[in-house]
Amino acid sequence: MPKVVNHDERRVEIAHATWAAVQSVGIDNLTLRDITLEANFTTGVLSHYFRDKNSVLRFSFTIASKKIFERILDANKTIESNIICLRNAMTEVLPDPSKTESIAFVSMCFGIRNSNDPLLVEEYKTNKDEYRDILKKYIANAIKTGEITRFTKTEDILDLILSVVDGVCIASLLNPEDYTKKRCARIIESMIDRLKCSSN
Repeated sequence: MPKVVNHDERRVEIAHATWAAVQSVGIDNLTLRDITLEANFTTGVLSHYFRDKNSVLRFSFTIASKKIFERILDANKTIESNIICLRNAMTEVLPDPSKTESIAFVSMCFGIRNSNDPLLVEEYKTNKDEYRDILKKYIANAIKTGEITRFTKTEDILDLILSVVDGVCIASLLNPEDYTKKRCARIIESMIDRLKCSSN
């Protein structure tokens, strides 16, 4: 009797293999062979589910993004403080060696920006906008409740936060020994504390 294959589960397996491959070789050097080696199956199996490398990347990036956003919501589901929710939304996207999708997510974010695949770039923009909306909601609520007192313009704070997140994520990818997740989280915590300080 032929083995029944759950095709949705197989696609997710391929996404996991893609994350691991991105973590090993980087998105710029990634090949379909790298993915098949991680997944331990042939390119023929891979081609049954995906047309080319970009289609694999699009699916893998979408799954990684969903997992990141789910972690943010899960971390904040019992938190009443908006500024703590904001901090959690920042730290949850930091590269974490124990979670392959987190490193792949960040690597893909920076690699996809220069992709020649318009669908991949569009997927990146969609997820980036979703992340901005999450941050924006926490910022606006924190201003309303008086948790943020130093600045009062949501867009200005959002730009500052995204710059800090981009900066620590790049530092962590390029120099993971020095910029550990713990150190990057401290940098974010320091920035959050500055938002709470009243200007004189």
